[in-house]
Amino acid sequence: MDRVYHILEESGADDFLVRETHTRAREAFFIGQKLDMGRAKEVTHTTVTVYVDSEDGTLRGSATKEIHPSGTEEELRQEVAQAVFAAQFARNPWYPIAEASSFDGPQAGNDLNEELAKIVKAMQAVRAGENEKVNSYEIFVNQTRTHIRNSRGVDVSFSSVACELEVVVNARKNGHEIELYKDFRFSKKPAEEITAEVEALFAGGRDRLNAAPTTQHEHAGLILSGDAVAEFFKYFVAHSNVANKYMGYARGEVGTRMTGGEADPLNICLVPVLPGSTKNEPYDADGRPVIERTLYENGVLKSFWGALQYAHYLGVGDTTTLNNAVISGGSQSKEQLYAMPHLEVRDFSDFLMDPISGNFGGEIRLGYESDGTSCHPVSGGSVSGNYEQALQHMQFSRETKQIDNFIVPKVVFLPDVSVAGN
Repeated sequence: MDRVYHILEESGADDFLVRETHTRAREAFFIGQKLDMGRAKEVTHTTVTVYVDSEDGTLRGSATKEIHPSGTEEELRQEVAQAVFAAQFARNPWYPIAEASSFDGPQAGNDLNEELAKIVKAMQAVRAGENEKVNSYEIFVNQTRTHIRNSRGVDVSFSSVACELEVVVNARKNGHEIELYKDFRFSKKPAEEITAEVEALFAGGRDRLNAAPTTQHEHAGLILSGDAVAEFFKYFVAHSNVANKYMGYARGEVGTRMTGGEADPLNICLVPVLPGSTKNEPYDADGRPVIERTLYENGVLKSFWGALQYAHYLGVGDTTTLNNAVISGGSQSKEQLYAMPHLEVRDFSDFLMDPISGNFGGEIRLGYESDGTSCHPVSGGSVSGNYEQALQHMQFSRETKQIDNFIVPKVVFLPDVSVAGN
């Protein structure tokens, strides 16, 4: 990095940043429960961002380029010169970059082979049923060391660990077979939890095979309980982002309530470290420290988050990136929410959320229709709703769960959602 940094100092750029990531990885690919291929890799990526100001200092252009530090001196200077040239175009109002800070975090303590072996052991412990089996799975264990330096004195290094497990399972009944896919992302998850979550796919497969068509209903009570819960709360994240606010997309205003008076209190806190998350990085891409911050308190927006450039434009002071978010539980237990007539959707083909229009919904892969006392599985059809309606009456369970870098209520209840079906 030193050689690249010195070339940037002599490049004529008004400011610059260099980011180097060195990743060590172990990967394993299984067909059924038999190892098909294993792989180890080690790769380094170096990107530079250069900033060029107008003569009067009111405008600033930038350009980012990945370079190859192993190149010759002449090649590196040429690549940097190309970035400096590109930065002179498409300028924006001037904005600062991160100011001086120094940090040298410890190396990640995870042994890659040990972590890989733990996940393999967890998968080998999965108990297949008479009509269910593991089709295949792929495991990725990554350990990344990041080093960021800029022209204002930022010099920070830190490590992070991320695991990914992609699983395909099959379930069959009376000659009919379906395939289910799940992508798990985590860090340091206990082996028994991995095993239990994969085995839960078998139960979902059995219910899919026994599912009836979803009943059409114009004003259904909807329960979200799967990965869509985290996606649902990203609406509030989007409306508190400084870039979205500057572009005119975000409707959040500090001190203004986003939710209705009959809705459960909405409390969202941004945290730099969350055990088990793949996003535990103490500094953001610009080299600014990630700090804990209350985003919403009782439905009222307390602060914005996002890039320094747009925070400067809005004059909102220091902001922080969003690595991890904790959304507090609501006023009722999940049992109380399940006691109301509802359609619970655990698995969408793809849950879509448009923060601009406020529309949300998706096609139902697996759901459960309930009158409050008994339920049966359903599949097919779709749900649709709008946040303007949902914000007035939404309710959350007291119990929470973790989905990678989000802690969210286990259950979200929306009382008036349109269901397309039979």
